[in-house]
Amino acid sequence: MKTDDAKAKLYSTEVESDSSVSKKPKIEDEDDTCMEDEGDSDSNNPFLWSTDEEDDDSPTINYSNLQDPEPEWDKDSYDGYELEFDADGREGFPDDKAYQDFRDYKTKAFKSRGFFEDPFRSIYPIIDLEGPWSDTTNVTRRQYLANIASLCVKKLNEQNRSSVEVVSVVRGNLKPGGGYKLYITFMAREYPNGPLVEYQAKAMDFAGGRKPPFPILCRPASSIS
Repeated sequence: MKTDDAKAKLYSTEVESDSSVSKKPKIEDEDDTCMEDEGDSDSNNPFLWSTDEEDDDSPTINYSNLQDPEPEWDKDSYDGYELEFDADGREGFPDDKAYQDFRDYKTKAFKSRGFFEDPFRSIYPIIDLEGPWSDTTNVTRRQYLANIASLCVKKLNEQNRSSVEVVSVVRGNLKPGGGYKLYITFMAREYPNGPLVEYQAKAMDFAGGRKPPFPILCRPASSIS
């Protein structure tokens, strides 16, 4: 299958696990894998993600040994990328419907920018939000994600002089690695007693708390859907 991956690597250190995603030249972007260290991951926690594979109950994890600076605030790693399908991509599918379903799924996942389960980019849903985040804490996954979302909201409010407030977490996705990325969808109020608005936030987090988590972006869901 012909892809633009070779060109993409010339312009970015981000390692894409989805070969149908190509990238235009770009100087700065948020790097999905720059903080990941091979051999230091959260893959021993079976509750953080799931997979539909029948014969394997753990997701495939892609790693990079690249060590780059922290992503710049409000820079999305999806910016500058385009989703492309090869002309001969129909091969290997049993019928046209199966191929169209595949294209529809990949398109939806790509347009969501990580907030929809996307195994092609090693992004998996965090399951059972009421369960403990880890074996060493009583904090639930929902509360932990709310804490991370609040960190992103705090950065947003500082930058925009706004008063957004986290109300409740809807769902979360995780891209695993030594430094892994959280994709959090939550309900918020943009001012006291205001209506609920769906927001989404991205943040980097680290196994064992070896580094403090830091926000990547935070904005209304409608602006990145």
